[in-house]
Amino acid sequence: MTVSIIICTRNRADSLKPTLESIGRANVPSGWNVELLVVDNGSSDHTQAVVASTARLNNITLRYTHEPIAGLCHARNTGLRETSGQIILFTDDDIRVPLNWINGMCQPILDGNADAVAGGITFPPATAAVLARPPYSSRRSWFASTEDLDRKSPAMMIGANMAFHRHVLERVPRFDIELGPGALGFQDETLFSQQLLAAGYKLVGALEIMVEHHFDLSRLTQKGMIDLARKMGRSHAFVFHHWDHKKSRLAFPRLVLSHLHRHWTRSFERINGKASGVISVPALQLEQKLAFYREYLAQRRRPHKYPPQNLTPSVSCALEGFPGNAARGHDR
Repeated sequence: MTVSIIICTRNRADSLKPTLESIGRANVPSGWNVELLVVDNGSSDHTQAVVASTARLNNITLRYTHEPIAGLCHARNTGLRETSGQIILFTDDDIRVPLNWINGMCQPILDGNADAVAGGITFPPATAAVLARPPYSSRRSWFASTEDLDRKSPAMMIGANMAFHRHVLERVPRFDIELGPGALGFQDETLFSQQLLAAGYKLVGALEIMVEHHFDLSRLTQKGMIDLARKMGRSHAFVFHHWDHKKSRLAFPRLVLSHLHRHWTRSFERINGKASGVISVPALQLEQKLAFYREYLAQRRRPHKYPPQNLTPSVSCALEGFPGNAARGHDR
């Protein structure tokens, strides 16, 4: 059995080091050939030095490669080209994995029960406590939470903990470079999962195999949350048009009304002294709507990038509606 672990990273050397150490402690089943490829997506920090200085991993071959074109999906696609494992296992540069991670994520594929596996993602206690409070509690999926996924038949995978057999690439050969961090911001794994399911491959959950997500807490600031909301809106608009083949005939008037609503809300808060350092859920929804309609108006001028898909309701519901917590992902 050959397994290729891929980590894509950009200017997160200090976060990457404990991630590599965590993977180095993971158990490797006897007789398995496991490689770990770090794809440096144009870092200007000491990322390469961290990889070079990492102590020998536990029966894992560590390699480093460079992808100069900025964008997580560019880096992921480079990882796919530069590896040859029968099973491809993705995680991120701010993750801590359990000891049974490699075997736990690969076993459903080896047993013939799945072509792809969605693993679980949790948070350190202090971060989890913050995410339990508004406005974060209704947007936990923005930080790669998997708690809402169906445990047996998840509608999508999350990049911090996902695996699939290489034969999937015969029909879904790459990640869409217009989505994800460094591009529109989100939904790169979501679209890949939808394409995988539409191609007839089986996706199962292994949510009990939990990795711990140590993301940058600057995302929880007001500025950070607004940025995430806008990226989610833009990404959703892309999928809405190109993959779902849906239309919003009232997009322009809704965009204008959303602008007026935001202007009125900000004026009201200034007059009444209600502005604070924490953005409200309605304000986040408004930012997401504005970004959605603006991006949709731009995308609908383009021909559809993908042909219509005959998705089952359980699959298509993951991207239906607006804004919806099913639209997930995490931002580099």
